[in-house]
Amino acid sequence: MSIDENKNASLNGDPYENFRSLLQQSIVFPTEYTFKFIIKAEADKITALKSMFEGTGARLTEASSSGGKYKSFTVQVQVQDEEEVIAYYKEVSRIDSVIML
Repeated sequence: MSIDENKNASLNGDPYENFRSLLQQSIVFPTEYTFKFIIKAEADKITALKSMFEGTGARLTEASSSGGKYKSFTVQVQVQDEEEVIAYYKEVSRIDSVIML
């Protein structure tokens, strides 16, 4: 896919199409997928993130930044396919100022 085609896919279609394709080519599903997020160390944001993975059997680890202003989260969870990975990213993206790595 050329750069112009990729830009058009993002602007006119599904912005996750390229990511979906990469997941399909590089990962055999079902698998345990690792997500990494950074958010401000605010109780409501931390609660929102944790609640998205409640009841999934996910392993969640967290670490505070040196100044304590941010928290990083590593979430390992079993996923069935690339659509489930994208659904998690879409849900987490609703948290204000989240950084998804």
